[in-house]
Amino acid sequence: MDTMSTSMGPMILGLPFEVALMFASGIFYAICAAFLWKPLRAERNELISALFAFLVYQSLAMIFMALEMHTMNMLYSNLAALSILVGSAYMLKFVWSSFSSGVRRILFMLTLIALLGLFTWFMMTPERQMTLMHFVLWYDIVINGVIVGGAIIMLGIRTTEHWLKVKTLGGGSGVVACCVVANATMLGGAMLVSSVFQFLAPVVILSSLAIARKNQK
Repeated sequence: MDTMSTSMGPMILGLPFEVALMFASGIFYAICAAFLWKPLRAERNELISALFAFLVYQSLAMIFMALEMHTMNMLYSNLAALSILVGSAYMLKFVWSSFSSGVRRILFMLTLIALLGLFTWFMMTPERQMTLMHFVLWYDIVINGVIVGGAIIMLGIRTTEHWLKVKTLGGGSGVVACCVVANATMLGGAMLVSSVFQFLAPVVILSSLAIARKNQK
């Protein structure tokens, strides 16, 4: 199922508008992930790790989806789906942050194995491959958006530390904006609206982290 078919619209740099927009989103997420690399090395906690994983897998998924839209080669769609599934395994580590490091490691490995097994199952027939991206977009909405994004927001609601509240509410809102709102509008065919929320999400995340660091100091 080609959920990312291009439309006859304006061209940008020789690419259809939707393709160019998707490429731009992927590159923008990669740049934002690079900005988060230094805080990730400095703090090394599950929240920053989850947000970094979010930016990286979204960047890869958007670039692969843009390639699929441009070439109509399902290989790129499958790689986009794989990026989302693997990325979700890293994001779910935030949900398990209350467990010991040993339990978190086991849960992560079991989740990763299960997701890779699920991906392999989809790859077994052309008919399953046609439905993979549609399934993964809904998976992204529920797992990464509702569960992980919701867990980050709930931490922000519960905490009394102002700097942590800013960081978690902003980070969680960014994840929800992309994984829930952008994916839902994409599935509904509103590519332009989807792109707006895709661009908005990393801006909200990085802005909240910058404000939180300032308040923390």
